[in-house]
Amino acid sequence: MNVRKELLHIVEQVHSLAPILAAATRVIADRLAAERCSAFLVDEHGHVARAVSHAPPSSGAVDGVLEVEAERIAARVIAERRSLATRGVTTAIVAAPMLLRDTLVGAVVLQRGDGREFSAEERETLATTCAQLAGIVQNARIIDALDRGERPVPPVSPQPFSATGDGERILRGVGASPGIAIGNSLFRGVFRLDSAAESFAGVPAVERARVRTAIEKTHNDLLRIQQAAAREIDEEHALIFASHLLLLNDSVLLDRIERAIGRGASAPLAIDTVLAEFEARLRPVSDPYLQEKTDDISDLRTRLLDHVLDVDDRARVGHCVVVTRSIPPSLVIELKAEGVQALVAEIGGATSHGVLLARAMGIPAVTGVAEMPTVVRPGDLLIVDGTAGLVVVRPTDETVAHYEGLHRRAERARTEHARFRDRPACTADGVRVELQANVGVAADLVVARDNGAEGVGLYRTEFPFIVRDAFPTVGEQVRIYRKAYELFPAGRIHFRILDLGGDKFVAGSTVGGARSAFHGYRSIRVLFDYPDVLRDQVQALALAAEDRPLRLLIPMVSSLEELRRAKAMITAALSALDEPRAQRAPEIGAMIEVPAAVEIAGDIAREVDFLSVGTNDLMQYALVVDREDPRMAPLSDPYHPAILRMVARVAVAAKGAGKPVGVCGEIAVRPDVALALMALGIESLSVVPTAIPELKQALAGMRLAPLQRTIATILALSDASSVAAALREACAA
Repeated sequence: MNVRKELLHIVEQVHSLAPILAAATRVIADRLAAERCSAFLVDEHGHVARAVSHAPPSSGAVDGVLEVEAERIAARVIAERRSLATRGVTTAIVAAPMLLRDTLVGAVVLQRGDGREFSAEERETLATTCAQLAGIVQNARIIDALDRGERPVPPVSPQPFSATGDGERILRGVGASPGIAIGNSLFRGVFRLDSAAESFAGVPAVERARVRTAIEKTHNDLLRIQQAAAREIDEEHALIFASHLLLLNDSVLLDRIERAIGRGASAPLAIDTVLAEFEARLRPVSDPYLQEKTDDISDLRTRLLDHVLDVDDRARVGHCVVVTRSIPPSLVIELKAEGVQALVAEIGGATSHGVLLARAMGIPAVTGVAEMPTVVRPGDLLIVDGTAGLVVVRPTDETVAHYEGLHRRAERARTEHARFRDRPACTADGVRVELQANVGVAADLVVARDNGAEGVGLYRTEFPFIVRDAFPTVGEQVRIYRKAYELFPAGRIHFRILDLGGDKFVAGSTVGGARSAFHGYRSIRVLFDYPDVLRDQVQALALAAEDRPLRLLIPMVSSLEELRRAKAMITAALSALDEPRAQRAPEIGAMIEVPAAVEIAGDIAREVDFLSVGTNDLMQYALVVDREDPRMAPLSDPYHPAILRMVARVAVAAKGAGKPVGVCGEIAVRPDVALALMALGIESLSVVPTAIPELKQALAGMRLAPLQRTIATILALSDASSVAAALREACAA
């Protein structure tokens, strides 16, 4: 058993900080053959707050010397925030910091008294272990905060459920991910107790048994989800749900629930009340990491209520439509692994990263359905039309038959599209365009390959960072990025440098952009303040590429100063890499995503090897529309003349500098827009993988020449509806 798996086993068995550290130091000492392992924690002021050691029996004097020496080394590691291997007065020593992104949690120090040095492999193992242990320690702090008994704010009462009758209802939202699905509703994160569940309580012993059964089932769920998610995205996610598991093992939690039952509460009401109180208790805690973990408690409450009320057999999730408040990437990964039919969300737009992931994985989704919580009941039959943005609640037999017919026709069309999967993308008059895929996880890569993508136009590298508590190490990143080369050995792959901001955040971290997408502190600007993050990622990408081509995309460029600074950091990272097999001559591209970059596109093109127009963000910034706000969806219009004119200007600038230019944005999934982009001089299009076969078929039936003759006239039109009509006419010629 490796150290990581043993840490997971520790989380499953214990719940509070002291036994976790005691067990962890024992495991680390045993596996790395150290005589002594000491773990030091720091408080919010950077002072050592607690130390736990595992060591064989020793004389008091010797033990005291070793402890002082370990504390001195730990203080140095904490101050310098880097690993250290050295010789002490009597021992060989290796130490590593426990860093959760930029949050310093503490340090682990290993000591040997026989003079044997720690090998490079052992030092790397310790660094990797500390990265994982940092997340476990911070999650355990949640339990400590809850168990200390701070006075909580009054818990928020659940909103009463209000039904609107049993007739068919049609709810309108944003068509976020195309496709039709029919299934019963399964609530996730928006569960509300009904009056019967609140008022009825059986014999206390029976209610307590129901709670214990629900806890056991939830525990098994989490373990199964971890394993399935790791397979789905092809990377280790064993500790994503660490805080859930810690809470489930918390004796204080169980004691409070049982006491509530003793006062006459039903099992569901006791679970709901106690966990709502825990959520409320965390809200005023100053630690931002603990505040963000309230979502974990909410999710755990829903899971427990699902089981205690028997409203959800997790094995049946594949037959259900999941109803949720929002669609974060981690939820999509979890549900895809369980075979979900479709997703319906209260909030969100069509281009959030969770939605893009759902689209890449072929999961129909509708977002922005504001009325959903008061109209949909657990178990209701739902029809989800992710293309039209409709949710039909409790449909009639006639409606079901109608949508079943649409679904069959869509499946036949998909079969027809599949004939074009392995053909090159080419218009009817013989003009080629390179069709690539936008991807974010390994599962996307498989879908992209299977749908005939010619390469990866945009590899979003954020997901391994935002779906788990521990920063992926350089070694882990190398393994992740290598998958792209394994699946696309001959195709071009464009890796976007880590882009944090808007709807992309590193969990439990101070590293991240402003929560509003319109705040300027995001993306490359964030990495300027955290150069070690950029350094590690660039080095991992270079190691993964080896002697193969490496293409790096710098996101959100808005000035030459930013571009040159980012390029210098990339060069420095590669120069510091002591590995002869690493790729040291990457092609560097700039993403054109803001109006400022459009204005200086010619200057930018002369500084880089290629340009890529990110139309999702370009529309957001140029048209002032929030990608997460469903009210803004109608305004995010790819036919807006300003957007097409901006793309045209970038294409002209790239051509003038002799540099290739592509578009990586969802506007290109529309065949008429794709043809217009080709007419403007765009050489490659990158879209969601599942759209590629259909787009190839559509382009094969269209001629580019008529549109090339009229594109200047179309660009001169002043409104989106006129542009759309003119494009339709030209594409039909």
